Amino acid sequence: MVLPKGNTNRESLPTSGIAKSYVICGLLLLCMFFMDTEIFAYSVGLSSKESGHPKVTLVLINRLSLDDLLGRENSYLGQMIRQGSIGLQNTRTGGGLTAENAFVTLGAGLRMVGSAACQVALPAGSEYKGEVVGDVYRRYTGLDASADALVVLDIENIKANNLASIGTLQVGTLGETLKKAGKNAAVVGHADNGSQYQRWGALVAMDAEGIVPVSCMQDLTTRDPRFPTGERTDVQALANAYAAVRAMSDFIVVDFGDLDRIEEERRQLAPKLYHSYRHQALADADELFRHIMEEIDLTTEWLLVVSPLPAYTEVVEGRLLAPVAVWGPNISPGLLVSSTTRRRGVIANYDIAYTILEWLNVKPPTHLPGASIIGVENVGDRQSYLGDLLQRSGWTYQQRPPLLRAFVSLEIAVYLTVFGLVIFFVTLPKLWVSFFSFALLLIASIPLALLFIPALKPATISQSFVYTLAAASLITGFVQHFIEDTEIRYAFICGLTALAVVIDALFGGSLIKLSPLGYDVMLGARFYGIGNEYMGILIGASLVAVLVATHHLTHNFLVLMWLPVITFVLAMPNFGANAGGMLTALITTIIVWALTYNISPGKIAITGGLLLAAVLGLNVLPIGGIGSHVGRALKAVLTGDWPSILALVERKAAMNFRLMRYSMWSKGLLVALGVMALSVYRPTAVVQSVLKKYPAARNLVFCTIAASIMALIFNDSGVVAGGTTSVYAAGLILNLILEERREAQPKC
Repeated sequence: MVLPKGNTNRESLPTSGIAKSYVICGLLLLCMFFMDTEIFAYSVGLSSKESGHPKVTLVLINRLSLDDLLGRENSYLGQMIRQGSIGLQNTRTGGGLTAENAFVTLGAGLRMVGSAACQVALPAGSEYKGEVVGDVYRRYTGLDASADALVVLDIENIKANNLASIGTLQVGTLGETLKKAGKNAAVVGHADNGSQYQRWGALVAMDAEGIVPVSCMQDLTTRDPRFPTGERTDVQALANAYAAVRAMSDFIVVDFGDLDRIEEERRQLAPKLYHSYRHQALADADELFRHIMEEIDLTTEWLLVVSPLPAYTEVVEGRLLAPVAVWGPNISPGLLVSSTTRRRGVIANYDIAYTILEWLNVKPPTHLPGASIIGVENVGDRQSYLGDLLQRSGWTYQQRPPLLRAFVSLEIAVYLTVFGLVIFFVTLPKLWVSFFSFALLLIASIPLALLFIPALKPATISQSFVYTLAAASLITGFVQHFIEDTEIRYAFICGLTALAVVIDALFGGSLIKLSPLGYDVMLGARFYGIGNEYMGILIGASLVAVLVATHHLTHNFLVLMWLPVITFVLAMPNFGANAGGMLTALITTIIVWALTYNISPGKIAITGGLLLAAVLGLNVLPIGGIGSHVGRALKAVLTGDWPSILALVERKAAMNFRLMRYSMWSKGLLVALGVMALSVYRPTAVVQSVLKKYPAARNLVFCTIAASIMALIFNDSGVVAGGTTSVYAAGLILNLILEERREAQPKC
């Protein structure tokens, strides 16, 4: 493919224009810099400065639902919830949504995986299968453990699994960091089922060698043939064990195992009995909570209630967020949030380990991705807010895959069909041309329709399909009726789409967060900013709108300034927060300006350098303590943290490799790029006619291919970003060629 020449019909940008561009970029940066200060900071850590010896108690009530937590108004737990902050945690792990993965993730402060026998944790001085546990542990690890210490016998298998799947051996980070700081972790309680050990709490408190220094596991249950598995937690015994270990521990994990026991026999239970048993267990949990509250001092200690996994009824509905409640110093009534999510009422499960370390005045390791959990002001009624957030996030989780598969499949089918028609047929019937022109414009309208779908609150997959198709059809019909020129039609749709994405991002991304083409809080790959899908949409749509406009407007300088605008929006930690998108938009801006105004290489270098310095500064020196994952990566480069950078590059490469092999987006990307490349590489007579009639087309194809490749390189989901970037230009080129075929049709 030959590099397109600059627009020879336009004069080079005068020196005053270059200066004007620098001034406007500077003003734009300054405005966004001050806009940054208006966003509340989530990264302020909370530590106990009032107490010289703070404590943290983590109560594990697994398989808890939001209704379980908030639906007990008259309970002791309910009274305390009104005094603390609550929220929902993303439960994603390094593997599937299983107990072994969830509990190892909590203790590691990273998304990790467990092992088949990781729940077997026993005192080193006890016996297991006829052997002393300490001897077995020594045989497996080569290490000694004190007789009183609790040891996870499968620790080496846990490490091996994480090395193979995640590429790290850093398990038990929470316990290991506390040990190095001279602080003790303890575990009391379990979910043992007869002869089967279910000691999940040990996975949260253990150090890197699978050891918990303080524990109490004996005589904590009572036989009850009327309860699932035939035994249940002895609340008084568990409360006594908690009181006994407090003096020896700084961090205490209390594992209330009855909901796990009920879940163990869920399939054998009648639905009414299942709910009745849960009600009984929650009443016991409330009694346990009363005992714990009698022991702790909330002016100097923190108390967390965490459900590592969602309740089964929530899982089947696609609601994979689990409840969390926090009380303690500086925790006022409200909603939980962290700078990981920047979303009121939502935290990540790996934020918990990070926060516990900060509360205990221990510096978290640099490799931990989490952030401090804090409480922020309520948004109306907490129960209604969190319930709506959970429900709508569940809808997005269920609707996203089929909608995106349908969108990409439609794109591939229509683009290949039209490409085949214009290649093999010299003339085409008018009806065919009208139909496929509508179909091509419909594809261009779908991303805009998907952005506004959350406002309609579709509750089912069928509703979301109908709403999306109806909205896209209305947009397409309106544009076809009122705009005759195909090029202007695309410019209008693309300009409207790009503007809508930017406005939504500037106002908090309320539509992007719930759009099927946005990101999914359940999956937890991203919680804020502009995701890779809409990042590609924004850049691809902006290219079409800007390049078409520059060839239809006499004064186009302000139009070209839209590209620096989206570069800054993508760079801003509080708006776009997309490093790959920022670099893609930056390079694309330079290419477009160079092709449009024949700017010399020196001026290109100066312009690019100024823009790059500005957008990097927004992330390296964030205002208000906000920062982002972009800023953390840049700081790692500046501080020479090359292991972290290497891990980041490897992760991005691995993700792109997987997506290229298995994702539908890879097919869409290849089809769109192939259509554009084949259309302009040694173009046929009809393509030459189109390129002559529409001067913006050649530059548009080149810039879009370059942007798609940059998006592929700079993003960990670059296949997705490249696929969405290329949607519009490929569709426009095909539509122009299609229109040319109709015009070539002989008139009767």
